[in-house]
Formats: sequence, structure tokens, C-alpha cells
Amino acid sequence: TQKINDWFRSNSPFERAKTTTIAIEVNNIVALSNQSYQIDWTEFERDRKGKQTGEHRFRGIATVTLTPPQDEQTIRLNPIGLYLRDFDWTAQL
Repeated sequence: TQKINDWFRSNSPFERAKTTTIAIEVNNIVALSNQSYQIDWTEFERDRKGKQTGEHRFRGIATVTLTPPQDEQTIRLNPIGLYLRDFDWTAQL
């Protein structure tokens, strides 16, 4: 939680949305282990009128864990019990 909160403090999606929209296309997901995945995606940047202004490719690693929910509230919020433990990403040239 701290990692994503830190990123959002300096990269407000609300400020960016005033001038730009981003569409995501997941290109590939590869299991690196039973808990880690490599994810490749493309972001299509458009101005508020819909004209494409950029295209950027990224690669990320996500580490997940499965924890079966133990109570009704958790079942409603996350019935699968899939949690993101860590992540990192970088732009691809």
C-alpha cells in the first residue's frame, strides 16, 4: 500500500485526467513462479478530444499471494483472496 500511495502522491491520476486519457492493452503475461508474473502492456495516450498523442510500452513484475477469505465482509470485497504483495515496472524502448 505504501509503495502505490507514494507513487500516486507525485503522479495524480486526477490531474492527468484533466488533459489526457490512457487506454491499456495487456500484451503478454508470463508466470515466472507460482507467485510472480511478468506483465507486458501498452499505454495509448489521448487528448480529451480522443486524438492519440502517445504510445508507451511497459514491462512489470507482480508478486501475488492467495489467502482464502475468512469472513463475509472479505468474501464480498475479494472473493478469490488474490492480493498484490509487490510490484515494479519500467518503460520499454
